[in-house]
Amino acid sequence: MNRVNATLAFTTGLLVLGGCAKVAVRPEGDLPRPLIVATPAKVGVVVTPEAGNYTHKESRASVDYEADLGPSHKHLVEEIFKAEFTDAKVFDSVDAARLEPGLMAIFEPRIEQFSFANAKETGGVYCAVTIRYNIAIYAPDGSLVDNLTLTGYGSGPAPKIGNGEEELGIAAYAAMRDAAAKFLTQFPGLDIAKPLLASHAIEPRAPSLAGTTEASTSGPEMTIETVPINDPPAIVTTSTSSPAGPGPAPVPADQPAAPPAPSQPPSQMVPRLPEKTASSL
Repeated sequence: MNRVNATLAFTTGLLVLGGCAKVAVRPEGDLPRPLIVATPAKVGVVVTPEAGNYTHKESRASVDYEADLGPSHKHLVEEIFKAEFTDAKVFDSVDAARLEPGLMAIFEPRIEQFSFANAKETGGVYCAVTIRYNIAIYAPDGSLVDNLTLTGYGSGPAPKIGNGEEELGIAAYAAMRDAAAKFLTQFPGLDIAKPLLASHAIEPRAPSLAGTTEASTSGPEMTIETVPINDPPAIVTTSTSSPAGPGPAPVPADQPAAPPAPSQPPSQMVPRLPEKTASSL
């Protein structure tokens, strides 16, 4: 009986050793208090259960990577919008938000893409993470008005010991913080922000006439300029609807984020308000 148990234990050990190693990436941190003037508006912020539990999974070289981004995404979104606006309330759906009286706009931030390069893929120098966000912007009645796209880039040290999950967590949080800094400093310069700066609600988009060029498009998509807060240059994100020509292709989710090349000028330079800074970020 003891011999049977020993054999089973040995077999189980071989299976464990022969299976995939697992790297759990969990970014954590708090956003420093931004040195900005809050926009005088009451807005709703939607973090759906799906976004609040967002997890990215992939396997590389017999290693399973699992990035648990949802909790940090929800925490950071709450911090960002409560800093950007004088009154920001969090909801779990657009339908719930549009029932709230006095809202001037509704925002729904989502993670569109997560990609990374581990220390082995960067030559043992550092690890890197890119996170692309889409922020749907709704009028108070819940009708979609615009979409905002921005990408955050973050880097972390190469691990001295272990599988690198702590360092990838540092890089992932840095990417989130980078995206937060871009939104906080550049959103007030967008056309969509003008009514909110004047404490007016965003108006629903006027219906387009059937057969017109405007009716055949899904509406403009805004892009926030890529300005990295890390030493390596960030990947420039361009609007999919911009006529300025193709920009750099995003890193597919199933491929590692390559070490960034020298940055290129974005197709749309978004103006900034001089009184808003991100020096503390």
